[in-house]
Amino acid sequence: YTGTCGSNGKCALTVNYAGTYSVTATKSGVSSSTASAAVSTSGGSYTATVKFCTLTVTIDSGSTVTAVNGSTTLTATSSGTAKFYLPNTGTWSVTATKNGETATGSVACSSYTGYTLELSYVKVFGVCWNYNAQSTALTRLKKATDPNGLVNVDITTNPAPAVGTGAGSSPFDNYLPWSGMDEYNIINNAVSYKKGQIGFSRSSYDTVVFIPEYYFRIIDDAANKKRYFYIADKAKSGFTKHPGSGKYVGRYNTISGHYSKTGAAPLVNLTRTSARSGARGKGSKWSEYDFASWCAVWLLYLVEFSDWDSQSKIGRGYVDGNSSAISSGGTDSMNYHTGTAASSRTTAGAVQYRNIENPWGNIWEWIDGVNFSDGTVYVCTTPANYADDTTSGYTNAGTKTQSDGWIKAIGISSTAPWAFFPTEVGGSETTYIPDYASYNSGWRVLFVGGNWNNGGNAGLFYFNANNTSSNTNSNVGARLLVFLLTGAGFPSPLGENIAA
Repeated sequence: YTGTCGSNGKCALTVNYAGTYSVTATKSGVSSSTASAAVSTSGGSYTATVKFCTLTVTIDSGSTVTAVNGSTTLTATSSGTAKFYLPNTGTWSVTATKNGETATGSVACSSYTGYTLELSYVKVFGVCWNYNAQSTALTRLKKATDPNGLVNVDITTNPAPAVGTGAGSSPFDNYLPWSGMDEYNIINNAVSYKKGQIGFSRSSYDTVVFIPEYYFRIIDDAANKKRYFYIADKAKSGFTKHPGSGKYVGRYNTISGHYSKTGAAPLVNLTRTSARSGARGKGSKWSEYDFASWCAVWLLYLVEFSDWDSQSKIGRGYVDGNSSAISSGGTDSMNYHTGTAASSRTTAGAVQYRNIENPWGNIWEWIDGVNFSDGTVYVCTTPANYADDTTSGYTNAGTKTQSDGWIKAIGISSTAPWAFFPTEVGGSETTYIPDYASYNSGWRVLFVGGNWNNGGNAGLFYFNANNTSSNTNSNVGARLLVFLLTGAGFPSPLGENIAA
């Protein structure tokens, strides 16, 4: 007996004989599971339910969706969803395309039931900071818990930075922009060898870390004292490209000759002007580490680790009771890109975040592209306009605190929402944002991170606005920055512009 199901998913059949009936269904050339119904009473009513193995893919309407399992390929056009009736079980790899964008995913289908897969061309990650609470921890947002409905990737595990040469892991290793923070050599002002390729050398060539282009959005809920930080891996409505992304940051503290190489003492006792001119002397694409890129790195860290306390999460850093700096390369023996080279996370020693060595500790680092006139913060993202003690070419980003202490609050700027600057102190080494902020009156400039003897004051967010641009000290140095984009925010392929 045969029939066709209606829109309610039911098919009524009248049978003429008692007995056990085997029931199956077919759709789109695919067979369902098999059920049986034992018919024994004349005039009785019996039911049998069969199921298909289906896969429903959620993706933008108009997308072409392809599902592949072995030699079987199924294709559909999404109307917001695309539903496939699967002819066999196993792992199905799914690809969606639209207007040159691609999204991929996979799902293991093992039984006669309905499976779902949600894809997105733009991946959005986020955290929420309750700035009315003392805890340094933020809340990681998921699709179901983001009140702004922006997050579309659920991160369910936390990063585990390495200790020494041990293993490390992070769920963000699978996603841009974090996964693109690789090491490269710069040779003759061109992007060259990538770490792992033959020819790569941390000692022979300048070594830098690429910060892929990414987009950000910050939403402040003042009524509930919550601030939401979002990162998107591609352009998205309501998001802005981070001005500090798409650049190459020196892996190491700058050494003599204005190089970013391993095995040498940091270059110190230089003014911010001399750090700037030394970097520019390398070529038109070189600069001193600037405020926008420093802010790009801290936002990447914050969304990944969901905690303001970089020392407790990654490592103490080279900050305790020392009298001089250590040479670059203290983390070279590490097998993982993030963690501490010391024997424990609380022991002083070189640290790295995604291949950037000693972003705190060892020496202070001059930061270009930001000036302070008393408490007014002026920022610039055009390297040609970088200069000290001026507002020319700079934008007023807001007003920072004019007090010393552990950071308790940071501003949110309408003109430069990416900018980090403390607006209140009064926290501690273990509360709020547990890094120190310093100030002074008049024209001041910025260095960050902390030096070899700053202890718990140090950290990724240590904000020292205490010094004039003419300051020099044996514990203050620099870090290089390179502007060498070759399109779409990613490095050019090896060999395209390698120096001979």
